[in-house]
Amino acid sequence: MPSIPFRTAAPPDGGVFAPAAVRPRWWRQAELAELEHTLGAVMGASPAEQDPPVTIASAQRGDGFAALVLGGPPGAPPIPALVPHLRAVLDAGARHLVVDLSRTRRLDGQLAAILHEVAVRMAARGGVLDLTGLTPRVLHGLDDEALARVFLLYRAAFEDGTRAELSWAARRCPQGLDEVAEPRTAARHRSIIDTAGRRPAGPR
Repeated sequence: MPSIPFRTAAPPDGGVFAPAAVRPRWWRQAELAELEHTLGAVMGASPAEQDPPVTIASAQRGDGFAALVLGGPPGAPPIPALVPHLRAVLDAGARHLVVDLSRTRRLDGQLAAILHEVAVRMAARGGVLDLTGLTPRVLHGLDDEALARVFLLYRAAFEDGTRAELSWAARRCPQGLDEVAEPRTAARHRSIIDTAGRRPAGPR
């Protein structure tokens, strides 16, 4: 399948880290299909285990579309390996990078900060960082602004209702948002407190 040429300018409101106040403008169906094909290729080629050791797999198509799958717990050990891997993807000229987190157990502050920094770097050159595989446990680790953006993008896909957008929404949030408290609500505040209070006890 030939690669589709990347457009000269990516939508300024794309990606889950973009300001939630801006309503998203969806890309053409061919571009969404190309992103899905790229992500599907790397998902099929990477191990599916969610236990250590950490796995990082990536693929790139043409001069613009790239996908990366992170597997295992995203704690301190994988960060030294992840940073140079992301740098290599950026140096290769990716203009739309998709990072799939469906095989991670949680999104900690260190990983979130790295992804946000990559999003800023890509936006500075007209690119987009997008996240898929956002399970409820991973969504819980997003800050309110990024989580609000996920809700906005997910709902917009079902409002517009095209096949490509619905398929991409299913990849972005494979378990939906029913188990996720909406940002800036009392339920969201309670879920943060309850999760902190339910940390597993150490060995006695």
